[in-house]
Amino acid sequence: MGGATLEQACREMFAAHEVSAFGERFHVPAAREYSCLFSWDSGYHALALRHLDPALARQELGALFRANTCEDGLLAHERPLPGAEARTALVTDWLGPIYRPDGRSWLIDPPVGAFAAARLYLEDEHSETDLLLLATQGLEAIDRLRVLTEGGAPVLLHPLESGADVSPMFDSLVDTSSRRSLLAAHKALSQHVVASGYDVRRAQATGHRFLVSDPIFCGWHLLALEELALAWRKAGDPAKAKGLEARAGRLADAMIRDLWSPGLNLFVGYDHVGERRLEVPTLGGIIAGASRSMRRTGYARRIIEAHLTPKTSKFWGPRGIAFNPLDDKPIDPKALLWRGDVVWGATQYWGYLVLSRNRRTSAAKLAATQMANLISRSGFREFYSAITGEGFGAGAESGFTWPALVLDMVV
Repeated sequence: MGGATLEQACREMFAAHEVSAFGERFHVPAAREYSCLFSWDSGYHALALRHLDPALARQELGALFRANTCEDGLLAHERPLPGAEARTALVTDWLGPIYRPDGRSWLIDPPVGAFAAARLYLEDEHSETDLLLLATQGLEAIDRLRVLTEGGAPVLLHPLESGADVSPMFDSLVDTSSRRSLLAAHKALSQHVVASGYDVRRAQATGHRFLVSDPIFCGWHLLALEELALAWRKAGDPAKAKGLEARAGRLADAMIRDLWSPGLNLFVGYDHVGERRLEVPTLGGIIAGASRSMRRTGYARRIIEAHLTPKTSKFWGPRGIAFNPLDDKPIDPKALLWRGDVVWGATQYWGYLVLSRNRRTSAAKLAATQMANLISRSGFREFYSAITGEGFGAGAESGFTWPALVLDMVV
């Protein structure tokens, strides 16, 4: 698929996913399967849309921040669309009480939207600072409400908050032996969070079993802090920039101390209940390698050499970069998500982002080419096989938005 053809395909796919709700216009990741305003999805949308129409990207983020920001300042993982009551009832039956009384979820997401807001400002001379302010306030809420120790890494209260909700990294904390046991565990966690008033310290004091600093969430939080610092410096507010830079430095130190696995050469999760690292390799552990902090300290180089060298990486298959180390087992489309040799539009983008920001141009170009080839072969799908390129999950009818991140994979 040529560049112009690919761009047009992305434009048409986004047009099919545009909706109006909450007095805003934005995009859902899949028209039939995911009828919500999702936080990190809209962040990914903005990163792609800025190459089609920067104004549309700003509209996406403005809608997200205005519609999904909760009273406490946190940005909700999701907000169901009006008319999606049947899905909402099913979700709460499966996962328990994940919604606040106002309809927004108490669950949060990796702050991709904050990173996207900074990128938009830095690359568009016509941008205003309104999105920067909203994005900064969202990060401040995370640091105010979701850390257990001053300067520490953010803490998640539920696997869904990592974005990769059934990541093998959480298997020692959540029973994944069957779909029924998984849902029961997720529901119990939701019920406990609600009983604790969504408060991380109260949850800890009352025996909450899932208090995890996750490499996906922490990696994006670090990237967002650094990028917003650059944006505010450009905007002429060095005080804001300096504060964000200081927080980024503290977070990088906390991640190196608690989440870095010397044996895996990768960032992993940290279980605050068991006070231990979750030594399970997933591609989420590379994200922080795109940060200036990890480039400066040498951790980015170690990640790339161990995991993003195409011919030797255990993650990099012939068709794409998988979330898990490759095991060559056939993908069961009905199995739990985030298991096996699965490439998501996001995982391919993570690999590209780390490589391009570390000036590994050849490998970055390969990642971009593979993403374009996956779309050409199987369309815009929720995930693909890293071995065969076959598409799975949502998007069989009208597409899934994440592969459009190929538009931001420019070498």
